[in-house]
Parts: sequence; structure tokens; C-alpha cells
Amino acid sequence: MQMENNVNTQIFRALLNSQNKDETSTVHPHALSFFSEISQHVSASSTIEDDYKIRVQQRIAALSSESLNILMVGAADVGKTSTLAALFGEHSWSESAETPQLIARHELEHLTLWESRLPSESADPKRMTAELGSLLSENDEQGRPLIDLVLVVLDATSNNLEDCYRDISDTLVPMLGRQTENRLMVLMNKADKVARNVRGTSSSQLMPLDAEIWLDCTAATIRYRLIHNTGVQTRPIAYSALAGESPSHRPYNLMKVIARMMVTLPEEKRLLLLNQPFTRGDDYWRDHDDRLLYLQSVENLCFDNLHLGARDGDRFGGQLGAFLGRNGRALGEIVCDALRRQFGISI
Repeated sequence: MQMENNVNTQIFRALLNSQNKDETSTVHPHALSFFSEISQHVSASSTIEDDYKIRVQQRIAALSSESLNILMVGAADVGKTSTLAALFGEHSWSESAETPQLIARHELEHLTLWESRLPSESADPKRMTAELGSLLSENDEQGRPLIDLVLVVLDATSNNLEDCYRDISDTLVPMLGRQTENRLMVLMNKADKVARNVRGTSSSQLMPLDAEIWLDCTAATIRYRLIHNTGVQTRPIAYSALAGESPSHRPYNLMKVIARMMVTLPEEKRLLLLNQPFTRGDDYWRDHDDRLLYLQSVENLCFDNLHLGARDGDRFGGQLGAFLGRNGRALGEIVCDALRRQFGISI
């Protein structure tokens, strides 16, 4: 049941429709957008048949007509802004610090990122609850929820996550209503500090087993409490937005965060997440828990969205699209190359 509130829910639609002449000045794409690059290489391909080119171009046009809205909430100093900067580093995030008690708004390429504190951490909890309720109850022109995904950022080093958990179960889940599971992710930042506390200063091990177990137990506690108390199933992800105390001097599990976001987002909108000026370089995306091949998961989801009817990239021998004939193989190569350029990954 969706939480009722008396706030004018049109204020955010009015904000979305307002024209700010300075908005685009803060976005600095490093190259062609992901959609444009795919479209350009498909058109130029001598391998892909003309009718298949038309299908892919029509698909890209349909996906490009959508818009994506993501809300990031968390307590003060958990790393909301650093997480946004780690993922989308080519944007200015200064406005977040200027209005910490309000919902900040950042515009990227067909993506609006909203950022706020949890109500219990706000200077005015009632006002924060009302504004979050207003935003989460807003619908787009097609009657769908305006906010496609809510990211709750927690501090993995905190000894007391109770207040944050209660904000999720008592405030955010009722606001999200029936579609909570498809719109909610819980992230546990500062995993590197947990590992440092476990391994000490002398070890060069990135994520020792004891630290991984501690993080898994914390995530499991949050997960099963949410299942028991709200019926909502979500799997918290431990990550590090900054190199922090990591011996590798690199962030941790960022590609896992991207892969999970894509799985959670609506199918028709998930590729909009890739159509952004991502932070680029192997150092940002290399380190993760190795439980899955997260870049391959992103590749599969991307390919399946462009080639309708494909499943898990229809791979053979690791080659994306190999089971789908020459058109599939050619599109698979284009997708893999474009993704690596988008993330700045060389390996």
C-alpha cells in the first residue's frame, strides 16, 4: 500500500519541465554517446545485413526516447556524492553540499539523478519525509512511477545500522508501494575500511576471507530482516566508491553495482544507464569479488536489449552473439568494443 501524503506531487514534474540554460554546461561527454557509437558502427558495418541494421537502428531510436530517474538516499557522510562521482565522474556534484537537507537534482544524458539524506538524518525529518513521499509518488506521462530506481547507501563500517534500516522499512518501502522490489537497491559503501580493520596494515590482500564473511553476514542480516518485516527481497552489495584504505588504491565492486542496477532497472530503460559519461579507466572497474563476470553480465544485458529475443548474449566460446549468425556476431563485437570504450577499459 502506497503511503499517502498531502504534498503537491506536481512540484517535481514542474521541476523536470523547467528549462535551465546552465544545465547542459555541467555535462562533459568524453566521446560519442553509447547509443550514437553503436548506431554509427552498425551503419558502417560491411558484415551486417541491411534489414538487420534497420531493426537495430529502430531499437536504438525507441530506447533513446525514454528517460531514466534514479534516487540515491543515505545518511550524512556515507559516500552518496563520492559514489556518484565514482560512477559518473565527469559531472559537477557541488550542489549536493550546498543543500544537504533538500533533494538535489543532477542532469546527465537522458538520466536524472536525485540525491537526498534519509529522513532520520535530515535537519527537518518531517519535511524530508514529505519531499521523498512526493517524489516517489510522482508518475510520468505514461502513468509509470517517475523514479525508476532507489539506491540506499549505507556505511558498512557503522556499528549501528538500525536507524538506516528503519528508514528503509518504515518510510521508503511504504512510499514505494507494490513495486518496491523492482525499484530498490541497498548499497554498503566503505568495504575497504572493513577489510583494513580485519587484515591490519601489513597485509596486501584486497578482500580477506574474514572481511568478506563479515560483509556477507551484515548484508544477509539486512536482507532477511527486510524479508521478514516487509516481504521485500533485495541483496545488499558491499563496495568502495573511493580507493580509501584499499591496498590496490582502487575502488571495489563498482562494476558489480552497475551490473545489478541494470538487472533491477526496467528493461526498456536499462541501456540509458550506459549512455552516460562514465568515469573511465581500468583502475575504477578492475577490482571486484569475482563471484560473477560482471562486465560480461553488462554485455549480455546490453546485447539482449538491442537484439530482441536474445538471451544471455547467446554466446559461444565467449563470443557475444556467436549463436545468432553473422549479424549477431558483428553486433556482439560492436557492443563489446563500445562498452570498453565507454568505461575506458583496456583489458
